Amino acid sequence: MTEKEIKDLMGKYLKGTITKREEALLERFDSELLSKNLHEFSGSAPFPRAPRFPPASKKRNNSLKWMAIAATLALIFSLGHLLSKQGDEGITVPQPNQREGITQWGQKLNIRLGDGTQVRLNSGSSLKYPESFIGDKREVELTGEAFFEVSPDSRPFVIRSGEVMTTVLGTSFNINTYSENEQVAVTVASGKVRVASPNKEIHLGPNEQGLYDKRTRSMAKKVTDIAPYLNWKDGILSFEDADMISVAGTLERWYGAKINFGNKGIGRCHITATYDNVDLEAILESIVYAKQGLRYEFLGETEVLIEGYCRD
Repeated sequence: MTEKEIKDLMGKYLKGTITKREEALLERFDSELLSKNLHEFSGSAPFPRAPRFPPASKKRNNSLKWMAIAATLALIFSLGHLLSKQGDEGITVPQPNQREGITQWGQKLNIRLGDGTQVRLNSGSSLKYPESFIGDKREVELTGEAFFEVSPDSRPFVIRSGEVMTTVLGTSFNINTYSENEQVAVTVASGKVRVASPNKEIHLGPNEQGLYDKRTRSMAKKVTDIAPYLNWKDGILSFEDADMISVAGTLERWYGAKINFGNKGIGRCHITATYDNVDLEAILESIVYAKQGLRYEFLGETEVLIEGYCRD
């Protein structure tokens, strides 16, 4: 929580426009916590501890409580400016607890954020997010792939994925930003989304997809059938004329397996198929049935070798 954000909340309180949620956030910065922060920053003996909020009647307690907060915050801000003039970085006001959801290959995870937003995290992905959102925007950081159902709020919801920043208010959409992919893909199911790169900004609506090319740093959008890009969250795998290299990469993330090719030509085979909550062996059986020149074998519980030649 920055100095500006705290000052904004105090301003809202004095004007009588602060919400209960904002008031609760501000209350977290009581005199004991702030005194400790000053001690850690100075590296010397602790400052005299400001008195705790007295357990008086509600009316008297409220006024004393906010006077204590305002006075302590003013002290910290003043000290921060003074020390910054002496060459230091200034006071760091405590941030809300940061959390991170991580999935390994073969895993998926449902995350409910502090504002009620629902996130379905795909395999081999991570999401960094605060325990609660403060200030004038909601921001998270995504690596990999996730489907978001953003809770409506007056504050924008921002997802950072490398050089791509996706901003919404309340909508549902998918972001695929796996590092091995050449593109970052944002696919919208409902609502409106703004996708921005260092060079361009586009707006997407339902059944539209934004593509950011990592190599050329260019951005484009198109109308598309969104189902193949969203089915993964329901356990459905869809491949539309996909080469075996990309198919193998998806299967490795999905099932936590390692898939090897007997020769480079196998990677140029193309697959069109949909699999609804089936195991890896069933998918491999389907592939070798459709591509009769291929065969497979398990080298271990989590390693597969595909050999032969593709006869499209």
